[in-house]
Amino acid sequence: MPFVNLAFDQRGFSESQIGLLSALPGILIIIVTPFISRVADLQKKRVLFINLGFILAGIFIGIQSFPLGFWWLLVLQLMVALFSGPISPIANAVTARMGRKYHIDYGNWRLWGSFSFASAAFLMGLLWEKIGIQWVFFLTAILYLLSGFISLFLEEPEGENVQVKSRARTKWLPTDIAVWLFLFSAFFANMGMSPFNQYSAIYMIRLGGTAALAGLMRTASALVEVPTMWFASKLEKQIGSLGVFLISTVIYALAWLGFSVATAPWMLIAITAFRGIGFGLAAVSTIMYLDRKAKTSEAASYQSLHTSLVFGLAPLIAGPLGGLLAEKSGLPMTFQFASYIGWVSTLCILLVFLR
Repeated sequence: MPFVNLAFDQRGFSESQIGLLSALPGILIIIVTPFISRVADLQKKRVLFINLGFILAGIFIGIQSFPLGFWWLLVLQLMVALFSGPISPIANAVTARMGRKYHIDYGNWRLWGSFSFASAAFLMGLLWEKIGIQWVFFLTAILYLLSGFISLFLEEPEGENVQVKSRARTKWLPTDIAVWLFLFSAFFANMGMSPFNQYSAIYMIRLGGTAALAGLMRTASALVEVPTMWFASKLEKQIGSLGVFLISTVIYALAWLGFSVATAPWMLIAITAFRGIGFGLAAVSTIMYLDRKAKTSEAASYQSLHTSLVFGLAPLIAGPLGGLLAEKSGLPMTFQFASYIGWVSTLCILLVFLR
């Protein structure tokens, strides 16, 4: 859901509680996602794991339609993370390899995800105001179940055979320092993005906006992401995945700086659209860089490292830290701190170029 934390805010939870609801599921993503992704690689059951992830995560999202207390919601968020966490790395591995097989640029596939997100964010913002947040959770659950059905039509990647009883279970971690610098750069980039994911919709309301404008804010970003992802595939052929990702880190840092000085809802919409350029570039360059570095038998495993660091460890650290900073110093200072973290991400990529 594009603004689930706004729902938690309107249910009366504090910034610290919202930070925990966003961060603690990251523990499961860190621990479980690499393991499940590795099993999916070794067993060649990637499509099955995608399908089950969508179905089970959708069920636990649907339960959140009911008015529940903080601890019940935390349990449900943990269950959603448990089953949804492996979806992204495994699906990215599958679609990237299908793109190679059918000679389709990954960006041309990935842009449809942003297009659907743009539509969902705007429509759910309108539905929120008309029928209430509980139905938005319910509709999100239906979309997850529908995605689970559609995922059955994906194809397993073709590649080398793996002996499951061998040391292939553990000897798959990258040995190239450049890969690790890239992963750390992505980690810091998402640490900077965590306040945006947690508080952008809340910030919109506090600056005088509405739930519909909060949805429009994310829609504006997603609409910019669509042409950016198409362009990213072309740009990647000219300057490489690392060059494209470097540009995205600079855009992120500037966007969070803009958030820290925003004073009106329209400014948040404009800055979020600018942020969409960075997201579009990062989404394509990240998947393509890691896919080229991995063997077929390591495709989902490499992607899971990125997921664990970026969607697990980064929000686990930045979530509570951002919540405390928001309570003590306010949201503008929180976004200013996010900008500083963004420049650390840029530095990590520059080190790759300098080695």
